[in-house]
Amino acid sequence: MLISLKVKNYALISDVDMHFDKGMNIITGETGAGKSILIGALGLALGKRADISSLRNKEDKCIIEATFDVRGYALQPIFNEHDLDYEEQTILRREITSSGKSRSFINDTPVNLKSLEELGANLIEIHSQHDNLQLFKSDFQYYSLDILAGLLEDQKAYASDLKTLKKDKITLEKYRQQESELAKESDFNQFLFDELAAAKLEYIEEVELTAEQELLENAEDLIRTFNDADQLVSGSEIAITSQLQELRAILKSQKSTITLAISDRVNSVLIEMQDIAHEVAKNAEHIEVNPERLTEVNEKLGLIFNLKSKHRAADIMELMSVRNELEQKLNVTESLSGEIAILEQSIAKHEITLLTKAQLLSKKRKKNATQIEQRIDNLLAQLGMQHSRIQFDLVESNELNAFGCDDLTIKLSSDKGNLFTDLKKSASGGELARINLSLKSILADFVKMPSSIYDEIDTGVSGEIARKVGGMMQQIAGSQQVIVITHLPQIASLGTNHLFVYKSENGQSVETQVRILTGDERINEIAKMISGDTLTAHAVEQSKELLKG
Repeated sequence: MLISLKVKNYALISDVDMHFDKGMNIITGETGAGKSILIGALGLALGKRADISSLRNKEDKCIIEATFDVRGYALQPIFNEHDLDYEEQTILRREITSSGKSRSFINDTPVNLKSLEELGANLIEIHSQHDNLQLFKSDFQYYSLDILAGLLEDQKAYASDLKTLKKDKITLEKYRQQESELAKESDFNQFLFDELAAAKLEYIEEVELTAEQELLENAEDLIRTFNDADQLVSGSEIAITSQLQELRAILKSQKSTITLAISDRVNSVLIEMQDIAHEVAKNAEHIEVNPERLTEVNEKLGLIFNLKSKHRAADIMELMSVRNELEQKLNVTESLSGEIAILEQSIAKHEITLLTKAQLLSKKRKKNATQIEQRIDNLLAQLGMQHSRIQFDLVESNELNAFGCDDLTIKLSSDKGNLFTDLKKSASGGELARINLSLKSILADFVKMPSSIYDEIDTGVSGEIARKVGGMMQQIAGSQQVIVITHLPQIASLGTNHLFVYKSENGQSVETQVRILTGDERINEIAKMISGDTLTAHAVEQSKELLKG
């Protein structure tokens, strides 16, 4: 439950420290005193967006601190999820600087706004007079019916499956777009790939072909050169090898150390020249003039050159990379068609399964709706709407929506024998307030919240009905802390703790203050709520009677 709320430098508030008790806490005050400002400040502590314009003094920071007793509400998993230490007394703090920067803390640990919001949503629920409009919203209507019928888990399971189905449909659409885009390029890509594949490219091919081209182009000259070289090296009596042999024989004939050493060197040269003579003879024998092969080589090199230019490739490796990429694209196009077919079949089966679940959910809703309607009708009777009847009108269709296959409309029959009509067309403001309170009263038995705030949801009621509205809030306060902002004395008198919000002048400024009312102060405040600013003896007596119960 909410233990205290401290607010500094926010709107009309300079410094306020409010304390709350178990049961039913009442907040009263004149219109414009700052009751809604306090709710706004609490909202910031619970993770709502901040605005620098909310600072009272633009040179100082705003600090809002809400302390909660969280024992017995099984909130440890939320603390663990956000890596926070669990404390039985948990403090949510929000700081807004003059520069507009906002910082959030849980038990003095800095947290992001999302963490603050998620924890806050499990600590307190704020109901305002504007919540009456929730009755017109589909998500609230379905939520209320499903939680009262015990179908919330079924609906969540359905919603999860529907989410998966929607994701699959998004994926299918993406695949179809990809297939359409690839189809536009497919024929051209196939042509390019076939062209590159036909070229039978290999990495070293270009180097080898270039060398062969050079040889073939100079074949005649090379043959002539090698023949001439062969003659010079070994082809006659005056050839180099013959001359070296003769020189070696001359040197060896002298038997001196000097000539023998030179003879050895000549012998080495002779061996090298004989090897050269062998290479020259071999090359002269194998080189041939082949115009046909030269044409083939030129054509292949021309093809490689054209392909490199076409694909802006520096070498054969880049061409091979282009070829592989084109092959992958063609494979993707083919495999994508298969994936689309599989996904289409899966979606069709999923839709049938989901429709079956939705139909079952619809049957369960219809089965439980009558009992829930009777519970609401009984509460409405207590609130002065004896002849009013509520109807959860469920119209089943074959079209799936976020909640199943039902179109849900909450309808109202205000008098006996009247037809049921759409709530938004037939209910007055006062009736909406009572219907909303009745529904929330029942929901309180199913949704265990530490605290609830009711901000002037008693709009449009008065007299004995107001007393009964207050009594219903008292019932809710039996299972959770209830904080009620009200202008009705009948409700104000039912609280166990009464906080009074008022304006005070401080020099040239006006600020909001809060104090706890007890004894005569409380009697007089309720009396003023009855009679107005003029405090009468009759109003005081009425106030005392209300407080006695």
